[in-house]
Amino acid sequence: MTIPACAGESPPAYLPSIQKRVEASEIVCSATILQTYPTSNTAEVGVELAAQWTALASVDHVFKGAVSSQIIHFDYYRLVPRSADHFGPPTAYFESGVRYAIFLKGGDSDLHAAIPLYGVEVKLSPESLWQVQPSPSPLSALAQELLLAIQTAPTTIGRSAEQYFSWAEELLGKKAVPLVQSFLKDADPLVRYQAAWWLSFRDVNDPVVAILVTTMHDQTIEAWARSEAKRRLRDMRVIDISER
Repeated sequence: MTIPACAGESPPAYLPSIQKRVEASEIVCSATILQTYPTSNTAEVGVELAAQWTALASVDHVFKGAVSSQIIHFDYYRLVPRSADHFGPPTAYFESGVRYAIFLKGGDSDLHAAIPLYGVEVKLSPESLWQVQPSPSPLSALAQELLLAIQTAPTTIGRSAEQYFSWAEELLGKKAVPLVQSFLKDADPLVRYQAAWWLSFRDVNDPVVAILVTTMHDQTIEAWARSEAKRRLRDMRVIDISER
């Protein structure tokens, strides 16, 4: 069997960029997964074996394209590692009850993941932002969903805050900077650190430096964050690390 996006082509490439994921998709929506189940279909992708799965999802917002029903089915593929030492991009994996930004191609009867092999879905807040306020432009709406996800799940999604900040920047450009600045006051110290680290490449100010210094000395924060804060301060030449 052939994976839809691979027909007559090389195996699909992993897309780290959220902007490229949007461009590669006909439909971009936020939806909560209701159920996932494997089918009997498999496909050879280069030297890899992929198993087809189907997801049932409830759509709450559409950022690009259109769906004819709030409840959709779509197919995706998950790699079946041939060995325990398999290494590569993340594989598509949807969990029931979790809300995602989902990137799709196809029509109502043949919806499938735009990049069917790899994990390009993005976890979002359980509640839609647009249930309580009007939706702005589609790309702005998606960017604000990314930032809301950090706010509502700082100990899970918030551990990947720097990645979410960069995705928001892809969608908003420089307009993302003041939005990320608000995270310098977040209650979670690791989220604050990631905001400061991200901003240190774009808009250095006293609060950014202060948070990096605090992180470097805070033994309650993960060792990797302390180490990266120290390295960033050294690279910025803001302080003499040997004196701290």
